[in-house]
Amino acid sequence: MQKVTLFDGGMGQELVKRNSHKKDPLWSSKVLIENPNSVIELHKEFLDAGASVISLNSYSCTPQRLKRLDLENKFEELQLLSIKAAKEALNSNLKYKDVKIAGCLPPLEGSYKSKLGISKKEALETYKEIVNIQKNDVDFFICETMSSISEALIAYEASSLIGKPILMSFCVSEKDGKRLISEEKLIDACVNFQNKKLLGFSINCCQFEVVEHSIEIFKKFSLPYGVFPNGFKTVENLKPGMSVDVLEKRIDVNPSMFVDYGIRWFNSGCSFVGGCCEIGPDLIKSLDNEMKRLKFIRKSII
Repeated sequence: MQKVTLFDGGMGQELVKRNSHKKDPLWSSKVLIENPNSVIELHKEFLDAGASVISLNSYSCTPQRLKRLDLENKFEELQLLSIKAAKEALNSNLKYKDVKIAGCLPPLEGSYKSKLGISKKEALETYKEIVNIQKNDVDFFICETMSSISEALIAYEASSLIGKPILMSFCVSEKDGKRLISEEKLIDACVNFQNKKLLGFSINCCQFEVVEHSIEIFKKFSLPYGVFPNGFKTVENLKPGMSVDVLEKRIDVNPSMFVDYGIRWFNSGCSFVGGCCEIGPDLIKSLDNEMKRLKFIRKSII
């Protein structure tokens, strides 16, 4: 049996639920200032659920997003607070000593954009700033929710300058797991990275039903691959600057469903599985329990 890794789930949605801030597009960032203990406790819940990787809660902490609410001056502070929260969670118990921290390189303006709305120079400089803040405290970087090839290449260029491992995670169409949000082919995106140093490929914030289509593409390459689905009915209504309360949660995404799909993905060759928006600690724990029952062999992501 292949060796596999279990990641954490989505932080933002869980933090919104727990802090009753439904209509603030940057609440998952501002909670780092207003209620940092809730971030630490959520990290710990994912760790106790069985995750051996936790990601920084810095997805919306970009200058471009913060600027919309005149919070651009909080950029570095929020990035550092996200690092502090993750490290405090790990240091709270010796049993977490082997857990890895993933640095976060998200879409800079907002998720699900088919093309950059800023210059390549601005994007590259911003990613370099994020990398430089996170580099000493993370074990590897995830370029996540990459919706176009150009966006992915810029994020990779910035993170590759440090020498730490990089996981490239694309965002695919809700209707076709073989195409990015940009409508570019996933296979073309992968080809652009086949000669670059990567930990692997993945897709994130995607529909459960399209994952197998993406896996078919990933199997054509020699790199490990994985998946981080979301629990939304659709993300089509979300535009940059809007709060995720406009999105509706699927009622069928429950622990049983997540386990069924997760085991199927591992059996299809995935080296790692975790979750994105609406995938909480209860779902990660259920998958961890089934992995134990089936005697899956665990491995570190790096």
